[in-house]
Amino acid sequence: QVERGPTVYLSGLREKHFGELFLNAYNVSESSSATQASSSQAASSELGLSEEGLKHIARYIEYFESRYNDIWLVFHHEGVSLSKLMYTVEEAEISSEKAEEASHGQILRPSKWWTWLKTTESGKEEMRRIIWQLLLGLKACHDRNITHRDIKPENMVICLEDIKSGRCLKGVPNGDQNFKTNMRIIDFGSALDEYTIKHLYGSTGPSRAEQTHDYAPPEAILNSSWHHGPTSLTLKYDMWSVGVVMLEMILGSPNVFEISSVTRALLDQHIRGWSENFKELAYKLRSLMEMCILIPGSSLKHGGASSKQGGISLASWKCSEEFFAEQIKSRDPLKIGFPNVWALRLVRGLLQWYPEDRVTVDEALQHPYFQPPPSS
Repeated sequence: QVERGPTVYLSGLREKHFGELFLNAYNVSESSSATQASSSQAASSELGLSEEGLKHIARYIEYFESRYNDIWLVFHHEGVSLSKLMYTVEEAEISSEKAEEASHGQILRPSKWWTWLKTTESGKEEMRRIIWQLLLGLKACHDRNITHRDIKPENMVICLEDIKSGRCLKGVPNGDQNFKTNMRIIDFGSALDEYTIKHLYGSTGPSRAEQTHDYAPPEAILNSSWHHGPTSLTLKYDMWSVGVVMLEMILGSPNVFEISSVTRALLDQHIRGWSENFKELAYKLRSLMEMCILIPGSSLKHGGASSKQGGISLASWKCSEEFFAEQIKSRDPLKIGFPNVWALRLVRGLLQWYPEDRVTVDEALQHPYFQPPPSS
């Protein structure tokens, strides 16, 4: 693939930076297995998870520059994106007020593979395995103080590896095929670390144009200088994105934070004259309130009254665990919702409004949802 233009050229430099970093780390980990044996069991276990995470990062090979000063990046072919497994694309005619302006478009529908993911025990275990591998890949990033900043199904490439041939299966496997799932994170063109902020992003830093709005956390949407905080909080960007990915896998829709048409119509009465960007933000905030992610006035440390301490929440509904579970179940086309209470609690820990309240990647990997850890 050829990438042209100054903006993509910088993205190529960032991707090259992270590609070489992980390539070097993988080479070092391969040569340090003997050293691990002599370390303590706890340290060895932590190191083992970090090295395991390298297996869930796209394998960078090399780069070269063309005579037109384009940067070409070469990666291993790792399979197909999670989004292609989850959805089927249907052609549809989009009508308008004027018949002559009707046009054709594409609609995403949940695939048979997604239905299997939701309705069978093996499918539920597969969902657990994919999220586990995503977290392992992020641990390899976060242990190196790298924020990926674009975690989404399109950037989660999956190889359903045939046990006999070792090759990625084409299409969805049938019941007779014996395979194992390997997920790798791709596309580090929006990623952050100390080096890229200092040398590649420039004085203005990373922009909102380089992030995917639907998977970006509140602080990155509302505050352009969010990345100026400590690295421990910057990394929490990715943890929010993991929570959105989990909800997307549970709901079978990329429109995780969509509000109903009735709610939108009622809200529109109060935001007449607003720009489209501000309207979209209002819809998003309303959805976050309905999901009990944003509860106005509920945080003591941010100056509000705490419902946990007897204060009064400004939300007009009771934000309990059961209410959140019912919200998700009602939006699920299969009306199943979460596979179990531990998946629900992990999502709630990931989708905390304030980044300091979100679980870290290590805490997520130790969550009861992953007990016992998924098999490879």
